[in-house]
Amino acid sequence: MCPPNTTTPYIRPGLGHYVEPDEEDLNLEQIRVMVSKTKGYYVRDYSLGLGWNNASPAMRYILEGGVLHATLLNRTLVFPSFVYARACQWNVTVCGSYATMVNRGDAIGSSEWRELPIDQQMGWRVPIGVMVDFKHLRSRYNVITIREYLLLHGLDPELERSNGAWARDAYHTSDPKPSLAVIRNHEYDPSSIVRVDRLPPVAKEVGGSVVATVLQEALGQNHLMNLDDARKTLQNKGMNTWSSEEEFHELLDSNGFAILHTFAGAVTEPIQEIAQRSSLRGLVDDYDHYTEEVLLLEGEVHLYRKPGFLLFTTVEERIRFTDLVLHGFRPIPQIVHVAERIATRMLAVNDGRMWMTSHMRRGDFVRFSWAMSNDLHAHLDRIKQRLGVGAQKIRDMVKSRERWKTADVPNVSADQTFIDVEPPRDGDKFYLATDERTPDGLQYIREHGGVLAMDILTPEDRRLVGWPLLLTDVLAILEQVVMSHGAYFYAHAMSSVAGGVVNMRGARGMDPRLTLID
Repeated sequence: MCPPNTTTPYIRPGLGHYVEPDEEDLNLEQIRVMVSKTKGYYVRDYSLGLGWNNASPAMRYILEGGVLHATLLNRTLVFPSFVYARACQWNVTVCGSYATMVNRGDAIGSSEWRELPIDQQMGWRVPIGVMVDFKHLRSRYNVITIREYLLLHGLDPELERSNGAWARDAYHTSDPKPSLAVIRNHEYDPSSIVRVDRLPPVAKEVGGSVVATVLQEALGQNHLMNLDDARKTLQNKGMNTWSSEEEFHELLDSNGFAILHTFAGAVTEPIQEIAQRSSLRGLVDDYDHYTEEVLLLEGEVHLYRKPGFLLFTTVEERIRFTDLVLHGFRPIPQIVHVAERIATRMLAVNDGRMWMTSHMRRGDFVRFSWAMSNDLHAHLDRIKQRLGVGAQKIRDMVKSRERWKTADVPNVSADQTFIDVEPPRDGDKFYLATDERTPDGLQYIREHGGVLAMDILTPEDRRLVGWPLLLTDVLAILEQVVMSHGAYFYAHAMSSVAGGVVNMRGARGMDPRLTLID
């Protein structure tokens, strides 16, 4: 093994405490063996400026899709060794004592933050093992970090690019030189195709059918249509000749349309869509034949795309991806443990009654006018109104003795936390996750029933998680887990924090009717 680089802070994947770089959970030889069982590496140009949970989508979302692609292609995904935290809860020099502080604009080559005060331009390199239980993830999937890739090839870990781009020169200078194949960004899914995991079996088509003509006209310039809309389109034309769902699917198949599986938003919301078979391009079909050691997907493909950046041609593959998101990507154990402690305290806050929770995104959302309201008072009023509706919904469900359900996701059972627990009452306090930091704003939230992380976290909680909890991005992960415990959850669809909570609630077995995202 190469000598450890003691100048770079490193977090052992899955633990979340500072260790020396030679104390990783897998040594280089074990990693080399893991990689040898795959066809090589799948790599990306990562948009590290996004952070972990700062928008929709975010780095977590991008990495989930990367693991999917690498698994489909039987390759080892290479993660960035670090991501950037956007803000420190204390003076910036405090966080700078524990994580490498950088000017975010300089680090990623962006002028986005140049007009902000200098302290707000700062960011902190946070090892990937703080943001996700990396040890657990790679017990199920073949993933390594760029740092590990460089060490495997006898290269200096300091070569890792600060902006997340794959360095086609610096990362390919070892002897022997790793071969490289590139999937050009514009070739991945141009507007003329629909990218899927793999092409479905070829069907026998009737050709020239009126059914095909009607559906093509309904599609217009689009390539996808919701399956229910396709059904209604044919019914409105008096063409509902099928007597079962199976016959309807066979009708579509014989007329050149494939049924595809994807999500309405979060992976807890599966839907079906149709597309003409001729428009489909399979990831496996197009790229599995590459034999180069490194396969690079150039640029970014996350914007305006469904989770996984493709659609699935079978239910089974969609379920496997859902399982990856819900059960493969999980926070480090310390965060999970502290969140459970806070959830128990929230029960006590309202004398043992069910408690509700919401996410109020302020900060840059206000700056870009993405918040539900730029006025904090109006924003909080909206949240309380939505939570009031949620409380009544819970009371109605309890009164009618409705059984709590789970989302349509694999390997979960209904959460049992609130069995025989009294529903919320009007005026009960609620947990509010927010990046609002003005003293007046925080005081207003407290006076109107909000319980904040800073009010309920104890010094012991902070010691259990360690120094990463100084950073707001790590605190956001903790708060996501806390919100996954609430009886009812409300948030804004534009933030990926909300999407992460929805996924976590799905994994916990929370009733999807008790979540509202608008």
